[in-house]
Amino acid sequence: MSERFEGRGENGREDADLRLKIVGLGGVSGRKSYYPELQRKVRELEREIEERRLAEDELRRLRAYLENVIDSMPSVLVAVDPDFNVTQWNRGAEILTGVEEPNALGRSLVSVFPELETQLDSIRQSLSDREPRFMKKVSSSSEGEGRLEDITVYPLIANGLQGAVIRIDDVTEQVRLEEMMIQSEKMLSVGGLAAGMAHEINNPLAGILQSAAVLRNRLLSSMPANEKAAAESGIDMEGLRRYLDSRKIPDMLDAIQESSERAAGIVKEMLSFARKGKDHLPCDLPSLMDRTLELAKNDYDLKKKFDFRGIEIFKEYDDDLPEVRCEPGQIQQVLLNLMKNASQAMWEAHVERPKLYLSVLDKGDYVRLVVQDNGPGVSDEVARRVFEPFFTTKKVGEGTGLGLSVSYFIVVENHDGAMSLERLDGGGCRFMVDLPAGGDERV
Repeated sequence: MSERFEGRGENGREDADLRLKIVGLGGVSGRKSYYPELQRKVRELEREIEERRLAEDELRRLRAYLENVIDSMPSVLVAVDPDFNVTQWNRGAEILTGVEEPNALGRSLVSVFPELETQLDSIRQSLSDREPRFMKKVSSSSEGEGRLEDITVYPLIANGLQGAVIRIDDVTEQVRLEEMMIQSEKMLSVGGLAAGMAHEINNPLAGILQSAAVLRNRLLSSMPANEKAAAESGIDMEGLRRYLDSRKIPDMLDAIQESSERAAGIVKEMLSFARKGKDHLPCDLPSLMDRTLELAKNDYDLKKKFDFRGIEIFKEYDDDLPEVRCEPGQIQQVLLNLMKNASQAMWEAHVERPKLYLSVLDKGDYVRLVVQDNGPGVSDEVARRVFEPFFTTKKVGEGTGLGLSVSYFIVVENHDGAMSLERLDGGGCRFMVDLPAGGDERV
C-alpha cells in the first residue's frame, strides 16, 4: 500500500500525489496526513452508494405498487402518445382484447384495440382542448356478446408529458339494474291503478255478459216461456230462428260473449297487480313445477293443430333444496304462463324438435326456477320491454300483454324475488324466477 502511494523516487512520489488529488485529497505533507482523509472519502462514497441503492429499491417498489394498482382496477386503462402509440396497457386491457402488454406497447392503438377506432376523433379533440371527454353507454361487442361501455379520455399535459389515458368501464350490468329499477317503478304505478280500474270495468262488463246470456236464451232456446210469448204475439218460433240465422244474430251474440269474456280475463289479470297473496307457506318447488307441467299439457288448439304434448321435456332438479315460503297458486300462475308462452313461440316458429328445459336450482340464498326453450328467441327491443304491461308480440286478439307483467309483479312485489330474461346464442329464451330462501330448513 505504501509503495502504491509513495512510488519509487521523485517520479513515484509525484504519481502518488497526483492520485490523491484525483480522489479529492489535495496536496499532502505525508503518509499519515492523507490516510484519515481517504477513509472519510471512502465512507462518504459508500454512504452515497447505499443511499442511491435504497432510492432505486424504493423506486422499483413504488413502480411495482403502481403497476399492481393499475392492473387490479376493473377498468380498462390504456395510455397513448400524441401519435396514438400505446405507452401503458393494464391487465383489464389484456383480458378484453387478448393482447398481452409486451405485444401492445409501442404499437398503434387501432392495431391492438380495433374497437377504439371510432373514438379517435374524441381522443384528438381531448388532446386539442386539453379537456377530458366522456362517452356514455357506448355499444360494443366481444365474442358476439353485446356490451355497453362508458369511455373517458383524459389528456396528459403535466410535466412536459403529452398523450392521453383512455379508461373503459363495462356498465352493461349497471344499465340492466337501472332498467330493472325503472321496471319496478312501472309495476308499482300500474299496481296502484289496477284495482280501481278493474272494479270500474267489472260492473258494466258483468251487465254485458248477463244480458248476452239472457238474449241467447230468449231468442234461440225452446223453453216454454219463449213459446208462450211467441204464440201470444202471433210469431212462429221456428220462423223466428230461421230469420235470426239468416241475419247471423247468433254469431253476433257469440262475438259479444267471447269479447266480454276476454275483457273479463284482462280485468282478472289486472287485479293481480293490486292483490297480495295469502300467507306464504313452505313450498315444494319441484313438485309445484311438475304439477304446473301437467296443467300445461292441456294446452292444445285443434284449429291450429298445436299440442303441448308434442314438446320434449328435460328436467334438472337439485336435491336438498333450501326452504322457500311462497303462495303456491301465484307461483304456479307464473310458471304456467312461462311454459305456455314458450310452447306457443316454438309452435309459431315451426321448430322441428321443440324442447323445454325446466330447472329448480339451489343458489344458496335463493332458489332459481328456470323455464327455457329452443325457440326463435327475441330481439333486443322485445327483451327490454318484455315485462311492460300491455306489451305483446302476439297478433291482435291473441294476447293481452299482461301475462309477463303480472308474473313479474307476483315474483318481485309479492315474493321479494327477482325475474329476468336471458337470450341464448343460436335462439331460444331462458326465463329465471329467483325466490328467496326462507330459512335453514331443507325440503
